[in-house]
Amino acid sequence: MKIRDLIPVALGDVAPDVLVRNGRILDVFSGELETADIAICGKRIAGIGAYGDAARTIDAAGRIVLPGLIDAHVHIESSLLVPRQFARAVLRRGTTTVIADPHEIANVLGTAGIDYMIRATEGVPLEVYFALPSAVPATRLETSGAYLGTEDMVELLDRHARRVIALGEVMSYPSVLARDRELLTKIEILRSRHKKIDGHAPGLTGKRLNAYLCAFIRSDHECTTASEAREKVRRGMHVFIREGSAAHNLDAVIGAVDERNHASFSFCTDDRDPLEILEEGHIDHLVRRTIAHGLDPVLAVRMATLNPARHFGLRSMGAVAPGYKADLVLVDDLDKLSIRTVVKDGRVVSEDGELVDPVEGDFHDLPRALGHVRMPPLGAERLRVPARPGGRLRVIQVVERSLATAARELEPRVVDGLAVADPERDLAKVFVADRHTGTHLSVGFIAGLGLRRGAVATSVGHDAHNLCAAGMDDEDMLLAARTVAATGGGVCVVAAGEVLARLELPVAGLMSNLELGEVVPRLRALRAALRACGTEREVFMTLSFVQLAVVPTLRLTDRGLVDVEAQRFVDLWVG
Repeated sequence: MKIRDLIPVALGDVAPDVLVRNGRILDVFSGELETADIAICGKRIAGIGAYGDAARTIDAAGRIVLPGLIDAHVHIESSLLVPRQFARAVLRRGTTTVIADPHEIANVLGTAGIDYMIRATEGVPLEVYFALPSAVPATRLETSGAYLGTEDMVELLDRHARRVIALGEVMSYPSVLARDRELLTKIEILRSRHKKIDGHAPGLTGKRLNAYLCAFIRSDHECTTASEAREKVRRGMHVFIREGSAAHNLDAVIGAVDERNHASFSFCTDDRDPLEILEEGHIDHLVRRTIAHGLDPVLAVRMATLNPARHFGLRSMGAVAPGYKADLVLVDDLDKLSIRTVVKDGRVVSEDGELVDPVEGDFHDLPRALGHVRMPPLGAERLRVPARPGGRLRVIQVVERSLATAARELEPRVVDGLAVADPERDLAKVFVADRHTGTHLSVGFIAGLGLRRGAVATSVGHDAHNLCAAGMDDEDMLLAARTVAATGGGVCVVAAGEVLARLELPVAGLMSNLELGEVVPRLRALRAALRACGTEREVFMTLSFVQLAVVPTLRLTDRGLVDVEAQRFVDLWVG
């Protein structure tokens, strides 16, 4: 849309394409509610005020008009949906713009995966900007499917200059503090192109935080306490408050936000499955929760709109104002934030939670499969753990509502000279198998999944995305793993030698090639199968982070048990 086309519409000399009438506009600049028409020309707002007739009219019926919501940091792949289906899920919840970090698919397929994600989001009525993955592989302690070097960064920037707005989360803060030459070069390349540098610094404080910030890293989505968030804001960081499916940080962090510092906060989901998006919400859910905590609704809306737009330099987004994108969300009130209508680029895409737009894009080839799965031999002997007299197991302890884990030392349950799972102590066996080269496999123990019987397996495992299985029975674990491998990736629940439920993920072992309406009932079936195995917990998202060797404390990769703080392998046995 050219400026010369907007000006006559703004002046009232030319009729707008669309006129939104009878709405109360929330002005995110002043915090006021203004009753006025919104004149739209093409994909942009031309004017606010009193305007005449238009080609199309949207009657707001007295509802409050907000800017479209923005997710400041998300991995689309973690929704288990290909990009177009993800758009269909989040648009109906009022999200019109996301900043996506495709480092999940990049760790599997490299630049080909990033190119696919960018192509697959072209022409879709969801604004998708990208952060180039900085950590492929995330660490040297795992087998990844790809490697992205500095030359790849330059090539991707040259090819996708408009869509790339940041360097993806700099995950290995020990590498920054150790002045890793390649990582610092990646930062300098993106900085020289005036792109933002996203952070990932769980628990980093004091002088180590100072050093991390010297690398021009200006955001973080890993805060788990209000005090951590306040310190990072004081040091100049923009904090994305995260509420995903595995990491639930909003309740603990929102107390850091006040009227003076709220401009330094935005919202993100990071990793959120489609069931929760459809049933609870997306960014709208975070806004509602924030308001319920007592924060001024205007500040909460700013954190979901104007703040992330300003942080990323999205000059035409985040407000209902002349010259801005015509991305609007009509709600009944500010407290409950009940979304009635969503407008993207001047078109109504959702009414009362139902899509009224086909949500098509320029990329129509939905792949039957993308990538491969090469597994090491999966035999019962690979899972046996001979007991050590007097030895204690190093156990990965799940921390509820968090990505962090704790390290425990437990005496094993021993049967026939082997250390085995123990449902009475909520202690499951877990293994990770290299699915990229089919070489490595490691075995450990994990507490806190809540399983009483059976096993689960998934090919989603941040960030190398090797295949992980956990359970109370070795044979069930092997069946679950083989089932996932045979379909090119997926998630699966097995009990007593029977596959109870599964979802195939043939797109890089990360995403389904099914429609949103087909994926959702399969996810419900998987949750029912988990309940049949004795747990109410969100096991799959929890299990997908078991391999993440950049978040404290104890992790398991395909190469072994990892002490994250020390960035080294440790023995399964203590003593």
